[in-house]
Amino acid sequence: MTAGHYEWANLRTEGGAVTDEEAFKLLAVEALAGFGWTITVEDMVDVQTVETVFLRIATWWNGLSADTCDIIRELDLADGLWYKGWLNEWPGLYSLLQGNPFGRFSATLDDVKLSMSNAKDRAPDYAAQHAIGHLADDPDFQSDPGT
Repeated sequence: MTAGHYEWANLRTEGGAVTDEEAFKLLAVEALAGFGWTITVEDMVDVQTVETVFLRIATWWNGLSADTCDIIRELDLADGLWYKGWLNEWPGLYSLLQGNPFGRFSATLDDVKLSMSNAKDRAPDYAAQHAIGHLADDPDFQSDPGT
């Protein structure tokens, strides 16, 4: 059982429905695991925070000259992003970027972005599929059959 499935099982045993945001976090953890990363749902942030952090990094990266990108492409930029404060909203991203697991900074960041995009796209359907609680709790089944 993957981490996301385990955490989903815990939510279901507590009888709670899953929101789109919770679904996003669960699916993001699973998508990242597909690339070999380990992150907990608790270390995952909301969609808006992910988009804010990615926009900040992309704006900087896309503003670099081609020569600068070529020179730093294979460097581990996680420490620099961390000390600049650009990962403050999502500290877990530091561990995903650290060491450039996919060889180049841009490739590593692209794989994280792909995982987040996949989770964001799937979250509404996933939440809707898991929104059903116990049928006995449905108000339609609570009425007195004699009335």
